[in-house]
Amino acid sequence: MGQLYDAVAKINDVINARGLDVAKTKGELSLKSGFFLAIIFPDTPDDPEKLSKLRTAAKEVLNIDV
Repeated sequence: MGQLYDAVAKINDVINARGLDVAKTKGELSLKSGFFLAIIFPDTPDDPEKLSKLRTAAKEVLNIDV
């Protein structure tokens, strides 16, 4: 598992812990990061650009660092 997958897993945990609407929150994160979070699997190779965009989106939407 890479950093990208770990970041998505942490985001999923935060969404669930906060009781947020999963579709709405992931949709907003996907729009801001430029890719669908649902396509990230444990064997997905890390992509520094995607990871950077996801980190920025997570900070903006959830106010967390991933």
